[in-house]
Amino acid sequence: MADKDSAIATLEKDYVEFRDLITGLPDAAYREVWLGTWDLDRLLAHMAGWYREMAGAIARVGRGERPAPEGVDYGDTETFNAKFAAQAKDARAALDDWDDAFHQYYAAAKALPAESYGIDPERGRPRIGNRLLEGAGIGHFAEHRPQLETWLSTRA
Repeated sequence: MADKDSAIATLEKDYVEFRDLITGLPDAAYREVWLGTWDLDRLLAHMAGWYREMAGAIARVGRGERPAPEGVDYGDTETFNAKFAAQAKDARAALDDWDDAFHQYYAAAKALPAESYGIDPERGRPRIGNRLLEGAGIGHFAEHRPQLETWLSTRA
């Protein structure tokens, strides 16, 4: 698993590459349903919601707290996903909101100490910084970029 600098660099690269795919789309494209019942507005809101949620988790970890607030189950992804998608903004506003949320997440990740990244030698698993970047960030781009590329290829 990557050290802090590598993890942050991968996150930034994935963001730029994903954003480059959508930045030139006309506003009407954001409302085309192509991912189940979701359009690009909802996908971006879903991702933005997780960025914001995980920016908070990273901040809590940085203070020595557990990532999730008491009583919150991040494993209940369907509830979170529905809530985030329902907050979708329209077209360029969706992209702006997504950008803003990503930058909050990115800043939180950069503020986390380097020792929060890499592999925990005692447990043999990624440390918390990597885990928090994987789910909402790096892993999210890996999940949704192929879907986005497939949709874009059908929009001749």
